Amino acid sequence: MALERTNRELIDKYIAETEALIKEIENSPTTVEILGTKYYVAADGNDENDGLTPETAWKTIAKVNAMRFLYGDGVFFKRGDEWRQTYSLETHKGVTYSAYGEGPKPRLISSVDGAGEDKWEATEYTNIYRFKEEIPGQARDVGVIVFDGGKAWGIQIQKTREGNRHEIGRVFNGQEWFDTTKGPFEDQRDLDNNLEFYHNWEENTLYLYCREGNPGKVFKSIEIVDKGHGIVLKGNMDVVIDNLEIFGSGSHGIGGGDVINVTVQYCTLKWIGGSIQGKYIFNSNYGVRFGNAVESYGSSDHFVIHHCYASHVYDCCWTVQFGAAAVMRDVQMYKNVAEFCNTGLEVWQNGGLLEDMKLHDNYTRYNGYGWSHQRIGKDANFFYGANACARINRNNEVYHNINYLSQRFVLLARPTGTEHYNFHDNIYIMEEGKFLGGVTEHPATSSGEWKWDVPYDAETIERTQGEGFEPGSKFYICEPEILGDMYKLCIPKE
Repeated sequence: MALERTNRELIDKYIAETEALIKEIENSPTTVEILGTKYYVAADGNDENDGLTPETAWKTIAKVNAMRFLYGDGVFFKRGDEWRQTYSLETHKGVTYSAYGEGPKPRLISSVDGAGEDKWEATEYTNIYRFKEEIPGQARDVGVIVFDGGKAWGIQIQKTREGNRHEIGRVFNGQEWFDTTKGPFEDQRDLDNNLEFYHNWEENTLYLYCREGNPGKVFKSIEIVDKGHGIVLKGNMDVVIDNLEIFGSGSHGIGGGDVINVTVQYCTLKWIGGSIQGKYIFNSNYGVRFGNAVESYGSSDHFVIHHCYASHVYDCCWTVQFGAAAVMRDVQMYKNVAEFCNTGLEVWQNGGLLEDMKLHDNYTRYNGYGWSHQRIGKDANFFYGANACARINRNNEVYHNINYLSQRFVLLARPTGTEHYNFHDNIYIMEEGKFLGGVTEHPATSSGEWKWDVPYDAETIERTQGEGFEPGSKFYICEPEILGDMYKLCIPKE
């Protein structure tokens, strides 16, 4: 049978496998080997030190960025320490970045600490509070606000050119649902739903609607996730990023372009994205929000992402992409976990080469059920491939992935089939009423009419598999909300 009905037992099996892989990633030891000099960084270090031993460690990211390293050198951050970054960590060519010591992964925090009653002040408008610290507008647009470790989150409000509230549909802030309507929106005075926020670029000021009073008093922790990368692949050749945690980057967790021989492994990335890419990019009315966990934008030659865990990402977790023709060779994504994002894996460009891509043994789950449902399209899926992708495709495979309970789609990909991405031997579990995706009428060959909402039903799957789409793959269907309220799965338990 092409489509089988499943029960909680099978889903629990894959949940257990996913949790085991997350645990493996979170507790992974440091095994990288360094041929050159080792440098150490610790929260209690000193930038006047030489950095050559744990006892003489450096202190800041700024010091690391300013150094001139040689090929083969390594920079090691102390486990259990945190760095609240003013600047993104910038990679250097030929350098490895990893962890030393015992305990949890070193944590690079890019968000602004908004905790404390003294950091907020009431305005003349009821329930609307001003964050006292100036946050420059377009340069550091606030993508999301995280309250109490993810028990609630902010809803970003944009103003259209016509002076209206930009509609993003029905949204959930971790505590309650409400509808964003198109009514007039002048500025912060028009915020009217709990935990809505407006970043006023003209004033370089963040405003938040908090019905229960001063947000610094209501919540123990407040992370203001503003624009910027956690790690910038500035040195984009022969780089290894290993065993680091990136938290609260409004752009990408790790981002760069035209990478050559870059590996990201055993890293965790949480609460990534949501900032506005540009004030009126791609649309005459509102700014496009963006943010991926790990991205290469441009050509890629041996770009490897493996054993990484991403959670709460506005857009995609693992992606290679470019808006024009590019050369992408030997792209590998395997043994990763993606959850509470919009898309698990993404590959797109416009008219270049895609060769020897292998995406396999990844787990994706609950896409579209986290805070990323604020996206306008609300097109949560396992895999996204651009409508106009590579002109030349050779030896590309997507296989042995486990994908369960995405909010809307399995796939959004016009070019599928053996001549393009070649999906096979994957496992999908979707709720009733969801969609196979936006695919061509005959996805085995990528021919026929493009259809946006291809149903996830027995007839469709049997026909498409009969044509050669997803050979060896298994498709399961279950009743809605088999795990309870899906939108509350991401809220931490007490």
